[in-house]
Amino acid sequence: MNMAGGFGSPSFWAMLAALSVADRAAYFRQSQYDPAYQQWRQQAVRDPDTASRLAELGDQAAGQAVNAAAPAPTSTSSGSGIVWVVLFIGGAVFVLLWVARRRAAPGPATGAPAGLTGTSATRFRVGQTIPLDPAPFLLAAGATKVQPPTEAGMISVEAVGLLEDAGVQLNRLYLPGRTAFFQLHLGADGTPDECRYFSRLDEVQPASQSEWGEWLDPAQGMIGWPAFQTKDGQTYDRAWAPGQTRIPPRQQTETVQALGGVTQRQLQTMLYARSTGAAAPAPTTEYAMVAAVQDGGQAWVEILAGIDVNPASLNLPSVSP
Repeated sequence: MNMAGGFGSPSFWAMLAALSVADRAAYFRQSQYDPAYQQWRQQAVRDPDTASRLAELGDQAAGQAVNAAAPAPTSTSSGSGIVWVVLFIGGAVFVLLWVARRRAAPGPATGAPAGLTGTSATRFRVGQTIPLDPAPFLLAAGATKVQPPTEAGMISVEAVGLLEDAGVQLNRLYLPGRTAFFQLHLGADGTPDECRYFSRLDEVQPASQSEWGEWLDPAQGMIGWPAFQTKDGQTYDRAWAPGQTRIPPRQQTETVQALGGVTQRQLQTMLYARSTGAAAPAPTTEYAMVAAVQDGGQAWVEILAGIDVNPASLNLPSVSP
């Protein structure tokens, strides 16, 4: 009987060879009541080689048949064939388990922030130093609320941010302490075509839902109101979409890369501006950027003062090819 897929098949012999002596003995005892196995064994033991293989594996009935007949020597090629079958099956199982583990291995987290890529990663990096022209800050002194960089000559970058703003990418170079940064927009060739400097003017941490409503309420929230007034009474008009009614703040996502790793924060931002009354080359416009920031489990409102800066004054390194 041809039992290629059952008794007598290579997988059947491999299974028997893989069992311990005790397990094979138990199997043969249990199989003596199996009609299919009994029918196969009655035919199989007529072949001396098959009967010898069964006897070697512990089938006592097959051993008796071998003793009753004139047994032929067990073929060494048959024994080596069993070894090769066992090795083949074992190798196949190993490969299948390895493939399954590779498929089950977790890939990169989709919700986790990634590092900066493209031109941002090429041109800006944490720890780089940039020569700084102090002229814009000297001219802004007394006419704006902007606080100049604390470092003179060469400034170092503590963190690099990539801000997604309605499909537009803006790069932020945070100075030590992260209370000030340069915000740049890159042109198609990777060269900055706009640069603004912002420093922290105030920070508020609302303690209740009602206090948050004062900033973000859809009807009366200060972030998005037609004008914004700082603590000293200075009024700034809305620079984004000027008008007489409140508009929702812009929803922004910023990925920040620092020495400690990469984080991501969500911002609801509005930009305001006023004329300084100063003549060029002094800054003619001062900005007030107001944003509700959510960073992990923390949230606050930050108010920044800013001015336009000529990108050429930063002496930024060229883009690597």
